[in-house]
Amino acid sequence: MGAHSNRNLPALWPWALAFYERPGVSDALLELQDEAGLDVCELLWGFWLLTHDRTPVADPASALAPVRQWQQHYTQPLRQLRRDLKAQVADRPELEQMRTHIKKAELQGEHETLRRLEALGISASIPRPEHFSFEALLHPLIGELEIHHQRLISHLRLESENMAPPSC
Repeated sequence: MGAHSNRNLPALWPWALAFYERPGVSDALLELQDEAGLDVCELLWGFWLLTHDRTPVADPASALAPVRQWQQHYTQPLRQLRRDLKAQVADRPELEQMRTHIKKAELQGEHETLRRLEALGISASIPRPEHFSFEALLHPLIGELEIHHQRLISHLRLESENMAPPSC
């Protein structure tokens, strides 16, 4: 286990942006969102915690409730609007500017979500136990997944491990 305490976790947003750019990560995250109903921001938060030797608490639902409410009330409707407009842009290219604005607002909503999740980094996580599997530690966020989705989680695990800070 590394020497990271719960008080010196690096910022989540820059870590998430760097992680998202790694090979196959964005596709895997979006597939898990669209097919398995998982929340990309919560996954980013979970991998960020694990990368820094922490893990979500066994039952994070109450701590995550306000964040999930934010996502449901703001980010998800923006995502749906953006996706709905995508099909219309083919016939009406003048809608692309509107779609771009909505996409920026959606990204701002996700940034706020990650800011809120980062604030939970200490209160909704514990030091990472060494004797548990990565998947078991993420179980509170991912639940039971089909084999294909488990493989995506494994790919994300490998990519997040490649981003892990050096042990002190």
